[in-house]
Order: sequence, then structure tokens, then C-alpha cells
Amino acid sequence: MTGSPLLTDGDRRQIAAHGLSEDDVLRQLALFTSPPPPVRLLRPATAGDGIVRIGRERQGALLERWEGAARAGRLMKFVPASGAATRMFEALAGEPDGRERAKKLFEEIVRLPFHDALAAACHARGFSLQPAVAAGAFERVLSALLAPPPEGIGYGALPKALIPFHREADGTRTPFEEHLEEAIETVRDAAGVCRAHFTVAPEWRARFKAALQEMTPALEATTGADLRVSFSSQSPSTDTVAADGEGRPFRLADGSLLFRPGGHGALLPNLEATQGDLVFVKNIDNVQPRASRGPTLLWKRLLAGFLLETIERLGDAGRPVRVCGVVPNQGEPGGGPFWVADRTGEPSLQIVESSQVDQADPSQAAIWNASTHFNPVDLVCALRAPDGVPYRLDDFVDPETVFISRKSRDGRLLQALERPGLWNGAMARWRTLFVEVPIETFTPVKTVFDLLRPEHQAG
Repeated sequence: MTGSPLLTDGDRRQIAAHGLSEDDVLRQLALFTSPPPPVRLLRPATAGDGIVRIGRERQGALLERWEGAARAGRLMKFVPASGAATRMFEALAGEPDGRERAKKLFEEIVRLPFHDALAAACHARGFSLQPAVAAGAFERVLSALLAPPPEGIGYGALPKALIPFHREADGTRTPFEEHLEEAIETVRDAAGVCRAHFTVAPEWRARFKAALQEMTPALEATTGADLRVSFSSQSPSTDTVAADGEGRPFRLADGSLLFRPGGHGALLPNLEATQGDLVFVKNIDNVQPRASRGPTLLWKRLLAGFLLETIERLGDAGRPVRVCGVVPNQGEPGGGPFWVADRTGEPSLQIVESSQVDQADPSQAAIWNASTHFNPVDLVCALRAPDGVPYRLDDFVDPETVFISRKSRDGRLLQALERPGLWNGAMARWRTLFVEVPIETFTPVKTVFDLLRPEHQAG
């Protein structure tokens, strides 16, 4: 495949500097002109047919298994946390709907956990928050909230992990801190050591480390935990080349290739690099205040116990094993649990995203719409064989479960390629089990208005 006329010597130098090979790029470009077929759904996974319901009578034994593994130091937590908060606030921009949404939000500004920070930012810029809201000066308030310093406090570009989500009597809590508190209650070992790993954008790593340094003394003093927190970033070698409308390399004005981040599936090497044994994986924005965290803590422990019970029952499955919590479908956008035909026609349980399904096929669309459960990204994964040897996770990826989207840049059509998603295609050849968990464990914050929901006001 090397020596393609599609690529210049300058391209090859750029590709090598990115940590990719020419063959990698040519394989990616081939997917634009000959995309893989969509996933073939067989039926939704349902309770009793692919989804397990854990009754109270089983919980005691599962909790004992979890506690034994936790005390032995086998557990850790992995949280993708590189996403910016931009989408949280995008509904507030634009006219006329954006102005109406901003009015609705600011009328309830006192209920938001960052009210005091915003009031201080407005004061520092020579005006008062409440009078500005009363006068309808929403653009001025939005600028104080979203614009980068010194014009504002910069929430528009800040990582979602560092935005205050909850307010307690002793201060506000970010998702970063909420995840650490959750980790202390689910992965701490007998010596108090609590291991957690966050993937972050390189430009924000220093900010995360500073936040960790600030919160650690109080967290350790109140819980007795010994926090061992690590960070990593998506490698440039997981980026993918963009294509034009004809499937040729998309070139910038200077003639260079355009590379784009490969989606959350690019974090598979980061997950493997943790060298974890039993690893919880969860989205950064799915957190609860302390007062309503009880069901989440219980079911994290039960999922781990169920995973350990499964491993004991199966023995060496020859591949990684994961237990995925799924919630009853509430109409949220995203993926769900399905029985899928693999490339040989054999059925397997998979998390499937809507982008993987041929919605123009009536039979496939009907199966998709019959789904009873939703994927909240609440996983616990066994990354080692029973003898303790780590699996090479790349061996269990379905490379055909890529996603191609159409965008524009500089007025030109651009095709973007995402690698197989972390919890769907990247784990397609794992042993997968689904367990129903209560809807109370799923409280995502996709827009700033979600912070006004009762479950986020419990503090």
C-alpha cells in the first residue's frame, strides 16, 4: 500500500511526525470510499433476554465479592474527562431562541452552583448580576460567564469536569471532585489507597493537577483515603486523516493534511496503559450530590460483584470481560443494548449507537425503536486474564465499526472519521453482560438546564 500517489513526501513526513504510518492513513482513506456495512441488529436486549435483573436475595453475596476485591486493591476508576463545557451552554447563544433560554436560565440563577462565581465576575467588571438580569442585559451576563479572561470567567471553554455542578453547605463541587468522592466509596483498598485515572486535554492538565492539589487535603482528611490520581491525554497517533467529498485527503490552505481527534474510541490505549485489573468506566457528567449518591454507590459495588461472580463461573474466557449497567429507556439520545449478528452471523451482545444502524431499513429501524434500555456508560471491566496477565485490548476491537460524519471547513465539504467507540466497537469482541440498574443512577448534565433538575439540587 506504500508509495501511493495520493500522498506527497511532505505528507509522509507529516504522517510520521503524527506517529502514524502511510499504510494507516491509506486504510483510513479507503474507508471513506468503501465504508463498512452497518451493524445488523437481531433484536433488542431485554430483561431476561440479555439483560440481568439482580434481586435483593443475591445482593449480599455480590457485595461480599466486591468488598474482597476492593480491599485487595484490585479496583480502580477510569473517567474520560477531556470534553469542554461548550455544548452545555450553546443553547444560550443565537437569536431569538437563545435570548429566551438565557432569560429562563438567569431567572433561576440563584439555584445554580456557580451563582456566586458569576456574581463576583460581574462585580469585577463594574456591574451587578441581579440588576443586569432584571434589565434584560443577558448578553453582558453571558459574556461574564463564558468569555475567556479577562472578559469573563471562561466557562465556555473550560473542561466540563471543572465546572461547578453542585452546591453543598461547605462549598461547590465539580464533577472532578464528585468522581473522586465516588471512587473513595467504591475502589478504596484496605490501606485506604484509592486509584483513579482521568483522561484530559493536554492544555488543561496543569489546571486539573492544581484542582487536585487544592482538594486533596480536605478529601483525605475527611475520608481517610490515600488518593492516587493519574492523568493521560489522547495520543496524536490515534488521530484520523480527514477527506474531501471524493474521499481524497482534505488539504488545508498550505497544502498540508488535516488530522482530527479519533473520538472516544481513541482512549482504548489509555485504558490499557492504566494496567488496571478491575476498572470502572463512567462519563464525567454523570454524577450526583452526596445526598442522593446512595443508589449509585450500591450498584457500582453490585456490578463489580457480578463481574467477579461471572469470572469465577466462566473461568478463562480468553478475552476481556465487562459488565455494563443499563437503565430503562427514557428517550435519551445515545446507544443501547442489542443482540447483533457479527461478521460470521453469530449473535452477540453489544452496545450499539444510532450512527451504526441503517435507519433507512424499516426492519432495522423497527428493532432500534423497540429498545427497552439505554446505555448510560456505567461499566466495570476485567482487563486481565484469571492468571493476572493483561489482555492486549487492541486484539478485541472490531475495526469496521467506524463512524463517518460530514462537516464543512473553509466552505468545503469535509468527511471526518471516528475510530470504533470505546464502549461499542472498541469492545465489540469482549465478553459482554448487561445488568439493569435504577434510573436514579443516571443523572447526566448535557445542558446547563440539567443542573436545575431536582437530582442536582439535592445538596
